[in-house]
Amino acid sequence: MPSSSEEKAARTAAALNGLGHIAMGYSLEEVRRAKGDEKLRKEFHEDATIILDLVAHEAKRKSPAIRHPAECEAALSQFRDLVQSIDFDDVASMTDLKTYARHALEAFGVPLPE
Repeated sequence: MPSSSEEKAARTAAALNGLGHIAMGYSLEEVRRAKGDEKLRKEFHEDATIILDLVAHEAKRKSPAIRHPAECEAALSQFRDLVQSIDFDDVASMTDLKTYARHALEAFGVPLPE
């Protein structure tokens, strides 16, 4: 049975993966069909919240683990606000969501290809 810290690490990794999925512009069609848009919005919102909580915690500790915590928090907040009501078929909104995800991950310290 995994420990609490192992579960937290796994959930953090999954949340980063979820943001990465958006940041890289991967198709959401299959997951949208399987889960539905509302559940997907909720999961992406939860992903952003998990990472936002981690960034805030690390910033309070003055930890150098997060490259640019203020920028990361701002991008995650924008991502979280937009994803709550996003229409996944709206190209402009998805472009904004992708931009916020990329900025958040880059500020977090995750290198992304161009």
